[in-house]
Amino acid sequence: MGSELNRYLVRPERWEALPADWDAVFGRSAPLAVEIGFGSGEFLSWAAREHPGWNWVGFETSLTCITKAGRKLAHWGAGNVRLALVDGQFALRELFPDESVARVYVHFPCPWPKARHAERRLVGPGFGQTLAAVLAPDGLFTLTTDVLWYAEDAAACLAEANPFRVTGPQPLVEEGPGTRYERKWRGQGRAIWQVVAERKVKGAIQRIAEGTMPHVRIAVPVTPETVARAVGLREAWPGGAFAVKEAFFAPDGKIALLRAFATDDDFQQHYFLAVVPDQAGAMVKLDGATVPFRTPAVKRSVAAVAAALEGR
Repeated sequence: MGSELNRYLVRPERWEALPADWDAVFGRSAPLAVEIGFGSGEFLSWAAREHPGWNWVGFETSLTCITKAGRKLAHWGAGNVRLALVDGQFALRELFPDESVARVYVHFPCPWPKARHAERRLVGPGFGQTLAAVLAPDGLFTLTTDVLWYAEDAAACLAEANPFRVTGPQPLVEEGPGTRYERKWRGQGRAIWQVVAERKVKGAIQRIAEGTMPHVRIAVPVTPETVARAVGLREAWPGGAFAVKEAFFAPDGKIALLRAFATDDDFQQHYFLAVVPDQAGAMVKLDGATVPFRTPAVKRSVAAVAAALEGR
């Protein structure tokens, strides 16, 4: 499966230029469509075959789903799809230039029915702002769900924003995206609902990720004593936070790794910081094995660890 997956998997966290040049990623210029949360890849593999003249990008947070989708795409020989293991809401905002996406699809997202979990629902004001910015003129967002109140809530949220002309929710009588969830819910006699939002007015967003790799030189040696200063380091501010949990040393005791967590507006990342000796002292940088997106919280953690190691 490794070679099949490598054919489709992209690692945008490693790209030096963001938002991405998707024409370069695909090696051709074509209309761009995105599916957020593609599950096992049923819709994505079907859509890629039905619309070979389009470039398709899918986002998932499950490696199992990535693997299953890769198998389906390889079976059909689809060459116009790329998959990424990253939160789709974050990716839509950070990875696509303004007015570059023709279609965005979401199929059967978790509705998060409890009131205290409402902020976790995908379609909210922030998502609407992202759609208004990255969708091309007259670009479409399509939501399919079996939960009527969720469809109504999403439609109302998008209708409140001037950039959209919203249709629905409408019952999807004929077979829709063909996912396993659709088959399951139809088999149980549930109705399937669809909301379509057409972008009419361009929106504006602030992106937070960039490709430059943060690093800081320090003028102290790498020792267990100096590295211990950074363990337990944490900081929080409106919109972000980071924490350094523990340290590990290479067998020769020269290179240290610090396990860290960061969050930017609820986008969470787990990564390692490397403290590598050099002639002047040491370099604090992101470890190459777990490169995160270079968000403000990640960059702030690099600077804070360097300051702690120097005793500042």
